[in-house]
Amino acid sequence: MFIDTFLEIGNQHKVCEDYIVSGNEPVPYIILSDGCSTAHNSEMGSRILCHLAKQYLKYNQDEIHDLDYWKLGQWVIHNAEQTARQLGLSISCLTATLMVAYYINNEIHIMIYGDGSFITIGTHNSIDITSVEFTGNAPYYLVYLIDNVRHELYDQSKNTKSVIYHYTDGSETKDEFAYDHPLYFKIGTNVTPTVLITSDGIDSFLKGTNHLKSHEIIEPCVAFKNLKGEFLKRRLNKQMKVFMADGIGHFDDLSVGAFLKIEEM
Repeated sequence: MFIDTFLEIGNQHKVCEDYIVSGNEPVPYIILSDGCSTAHNSEMGSRILCHLAKQYLKYNQDEIHDLDYWKLGQWVIHNAEQTARQLGLSISCLTATLMVAYYINNEIHIMIYGDGSFITIGTHNSIDITSVEFTGNAPYYLVYLIDNVRHELYDQSKNTKSVIYHYTDGSETKDEFAYDHPLYFKIGTNVTPTVLITSDGIDSFLKGTNHLKSHEIIEPCVAFKNLKGEFLKRRLNKQMKVFMADGIGHFDDLSVGAFLKIEEM
């Protein structure tokens, strides 16, 4: 299993509030977080959440084949609260999404706290995109679990979340859930050997004032020519230059992580 990541600031941002980490111990993993742009120091919060989620995988490797979604989320946010306070930061800096993905026993496990997307590329190069979105573009953040006032306000908003499936043939389906419904996906790599996770920056590409669909962006981004080393960074760095030359850019921060299963090199 090969893994790589890519991170780039949005062209309308002064500070990159996305963050992404990856590694191979105790299993291949990629973890990303997208800090809320209206929350002060959320770039710090996204980093704290990612590194604590990494620690959770390390501390719970004996149960990693089937981790508990809410146990992970609760542990991360409560320890993040302590970390933020020790750094002299308000807990509002933890207003950030979290995606935790790891590979074990021929499956990619993906847990999503807030919004974001993942992309599966099948053995016949089919590209399917699964996006998590919230009413009013207002994600349910883990920090609400430790902030009773903000949790109550969010609960009163009656927001829901949608899981939207965008298929290669252009069709879509959508499932609606309560805002706090756990989202835990398992993807078999025998059928889908390439899986990517991304922040919602993937949906922020514009050409002029025209909003580009995710498939238009993703297809050239996964046309990997060299699978050795930093295959994702290399491909996306080149593709972003092509986009720029064509007048295409992303206004939101973009973080992407890729799992690529190859039997032989």
